[in-house]
Amino acid sequence: MNIHSIRRVKGVMTIGALTASLLGGAAVFASPAAAAYAGHCNINQAASGGVTPGYSITRPAYTSEVGGSRTVNCWMDYGSSGKGVEWLQFTLNSCYGFSLATDGEFGSNTRSALASAQRQENITADGIYGTQSRQYLKFPRYRDITGDRSGCESVN
Repeated sequence: MNIHSIRRVKGVMTIGALTASLLGGAAVFASPAAAAYAGHCNINQAASGGVTPGYSITRPAYTSEVGGSRTVNCWMDYGSSGKGVEWLQFTLNSCYGFSLATDGEFGSNTRSALASAQRQENITADGIYGTQSRQYLKFPRYRDITGDRSGCESVN
């Protein structure tokens, strides 16, 4: 290694160290999920866009405590809990034939059932609910006029 290469490596290392110290290590420890999603799914949201006309589906969603805005751009994984997990469990039971307890606790049974449903839909079978699961899993479908349950459907 010549002197110019050594100086370049030292310079890059110095810049990296300064950046990490200024950020307080945040760049090193930031969760990819936290950066990509609004938050943990903690509620449900009905949507009619992308499904059969006259029907809507209900998917897990996130609502912020401040302002109360909702988005389906949320995630869940092992250890998550709440209404979003409860709806995912209901969905896995209703649309994929599982017999999960709908207790709102994302444990090993929920993770295994989700991974199996993900395999059925030919998406990444990691047992984590995120963008692909939101788009490709089938969710309970309801008639807009009567509210009657009518099978399952995905938005794609």
